[in-house]
Amino acid sequence: MGSPTPITFSVQEDDGESMFLLSPVSGEFLLSRSLDFETQRFYILTVEVQQGDSQVSSVRVYFNVLDVNDNPPVFSQNNFFASLLEDTHVRTCFLSLNVSDKDDGSLCLNKELDRERQSSYNLTVAVNDCALPASSQLTSTAHVVVVVEDINDNAPFFVSAKHVSIPEDSALHSLIMTVHAEDKDAGSNAKVFYFLSNSFGGTFSIDNTSGEMFLEEMLDREKADTLNITVTATDMGSPQMATTMNLTVHVEDVNDNDPVFSQSNYSLFIKEDVPRGTSLFQTKAQDQDIGSNGQVRYLLTPAGPFMVDTVRGVLSVTGQLDRERDSNYTLILTAADRGDIPRSSTTAISITVLDVNDFTPLFSPETLIIHVKENEEDPSELTHQVLLYLMVHTVQTYSHH
Repeated sequence: MGSPTPITFSVQEDDGESMFLLSPVSGEFLLSRSLDFETQRFYILTVEVQQGDSQVSSVRVYFNVLDVNDNPPVFSQNNFFASLLEDTHVRTCFLSLNVSDKDDGSLCLNKELDRERQSSYNLTVAVNDCALPASSQLTSTAHVVVVVEDINDNAPFFVSAKHVSIPEDSALHSLIMTVHAEDKDAGSNAKVFYFLSNSFGGTFSIDNTSGEMFLEEMLDREKADTLNITVTATDMGSPQMATTMNLTVHVEDVNDNDPVFSQSNYSLFIKEDVPRGTSLFQTKAQDQDIGSNGQVRYLLTPAGPFMVDTVRGVLSVTGQLDRERDSNYTLILTAADRGDIPRSSTTAISITVLDVNDFTPLFSPETLIIHVKENEEDPSELTHQVLLYLMVHTVQTYSHH
């Protein structure tokens, strides 16, 4: 018996573009290149079997490509951006993350936002496939930036001083101070304007934008040494939010008042035998200023037999008075304050020295020689002449001394 005719195998139809190579002798298939499940998941080939020149049979061969975990999940883009109002409710989902071959994933808010505490978030979102075992799972990541948008949830707050001191002679329209308020919000929600709710009767004005305050009325510390003003700071949000501040203006004294005596002049009557060191009276000059500007010191001119206590204003006798020598004195008392540029006023003191009986009558001359006629018949004429002389002498003596 002769040798059997060999059998050969050949591919008649191939939709794999020669992905599979068929051995014509053994009928085994070999791969010509790598398979890719994601590119083509199955192949169909028609194989013909021949023996000699005769076709014996043909068969359709199906190749199903099984997937292996060789591709990680892929986000639709590498970077995502989202913005949220800071009052967004918790559990609100605000971003859909598209991943290939997966359902969409949603990014949701887990806790309340506060833009003033944190205005943006940088997140890295990872997605895993579900391959088993878990050690073979592949991961892909995307970068998500979440910006928190501002809402007007903060009122302005003042950071400037609540007290200011200014001299009472400050010029009109001069800058008193600059008030300043800050707002934790952003944009127009943080833009602050200023208003005076109480300007103390128009004494002050304010620049609505800068917060600069100016003097519009002259001050007088002697009338009001403390002024209370109400300043309002309002933002430009919707709805607007505002806050107020009580500003206290302390008016500083300047030496703009003279000391004033209670009288323009004084008249005193004192006896000439008043002892040295006797206090005659106390005068006082009032000065409406304060501090050294209101501290008064006294000066007496001309002093003569008198002196004045420079602090208390007490007038005293320092010398022996003698009405027969000086019966009247006119003194000038000056009151001056202790300001840097002192201010003063004066008053006149008129002193009249009263007589005391400190002299006895004296004859002048002490010895009288009277010539009388021995034949004078009228005794009364003689007596009258002597008495008149004594009377005149006594009057002249008091007038002289």
